[in-house]
Amino acid sequence: PICHLLLAEQIYPVLGYRRPTHGANPIRKKQFIYNSQNDTYTCPNGQTLIYKTTSREGYRHYHSDAATCKVCPLLSQCTLSKNTQKVITRHIWEVDKEKANEIRLSQWVKKSMLGENRP
Repeated sequence: PICHLLLAEQIYPVLGYRRPTHGANPIRKKQFIYNSQNDTYTCPNGQTLIYKTTSREGYRHYHSDAATCKVCPLLSQCTLSKNTQKVITRHIWEVDKEKANEIRLSQWVKKSMLGENRP
């Protein structure tokens, strides 16, 4: 929510990098492609994860088809779920978090942080 509020006020956030926490699964969320037009994710094997619900905390849950995942060659690398279903969460303001990350990685910020713009 802080990224959303800052960008709404036209204040450009420069937030520190936080290493994402993950389990033992080699296939991470960033390897799933988000399609904003359809509001779906696509897994590395080409299966579509569809939106199911939104939590009270504002996270949208996307679920794969368990029957398709059961026969997938990447299953053991993707999820340890007993029901063979992959679930990905995306915050309702994830777009703002992505924008803040783009700002953090921009050349303008890198130059400013390294002091190249100082007199």
